[in-house]
Amino acid sequence: MPTFQELFEKSAGKPVVYKGRLVMMSDDFPVKGTKCVQLHFEECNGEWRQGVALSCKGGFRVNDKAIKNGLVLWQDTAPQVVTMEVLGCPQTIVVRNVWDVGDGVIHSWHNGAAMIPEPLPTGYRYRCNDGFADEDFDDIVFRLERVVN
Repeated sequence: MPTFQELFEKSAGKPVVYKGRLVMMSDDFPVKGTKCVQLHFEECNGEWRQGVALSCKGGFRVNDKAIKNGLVLWQDTAPQVVTMEVLGCPQTIVVRNVWDVGDGVIHSWHNGAAMIPEPLPTGYRYRCNDGFADEDFDDIVFRLERVVN
């Protein structure tokens, strides 16, 4: 099984190419000038609880509630589509997948964790591995898209 943690340690956390595909620990999703984004949960096949962590300078407004800096959305409790206003003037949103093995801890960035970004016209689809080392990239699959009015 692949050990993405070792690959990321060797690359100092930078994206790596694995079997011809770009694989990363997290992504800097460009949002300069974007007022609103949507997260779409598409698929969840992980053994553990799966989620998405988003953070940026300024934060987000979700359901009329301002959230400074960042938030975690869990696939099992969030709506399938979450619309968020981007607060402030950030250049990027840091996107990473997270999971909870049942200990109440938000895990990320270790063991087999990695994500493959797929460009879309208004954003990216992310195919993610959690901390169980495999290469199926289907533990959680989600899209993050800029809302264009």
